[in-house]
Amino acid sequence: MKNRFFMAIAAIMVTGALLLSATAQSNNIVSGQVTRVGTYVYLQPDVSGLTGDFFTFNVINNTNQTIPAGTKIYWSLGSVKGSKVLSAPLAPGKKIFLDSGANLYTSGGSKAWFLK
Repeated sequence: MKNRFFMAIAAIMVTGALLLSATAQSNNIVSGQVTRVGTYVYLQPDVSGLTGDFFTFNVINNTNQTIPAGTKIYWSLGSVKGSKVLSAPLAPGKKIFLDSGANLYTSGGSKAWFLK
């Protein structure tokens, strides 16, 4: 009786261990959304208009490499967040307009990044 019990427990533990490794390799993390994994490359944000009614969010490529067209750049300004896909390559030192809108900025920093 004890041998069957231990065999059943061992089988459950082996099955669980195999399932854990399979779920770790799954791309579907939350509710079927595919999560892209990569290295975050932070860019220099250039935000203006925070003292008025509207803000303008630009980003400067402060890396030493050109960011290719089609790269999705993510940005955040406090609780306001967004993203934009580059339609043309962004050379080092160049600036690009990302977004503008009503100034809902309360606190927190401004960040811009893309996944490499």
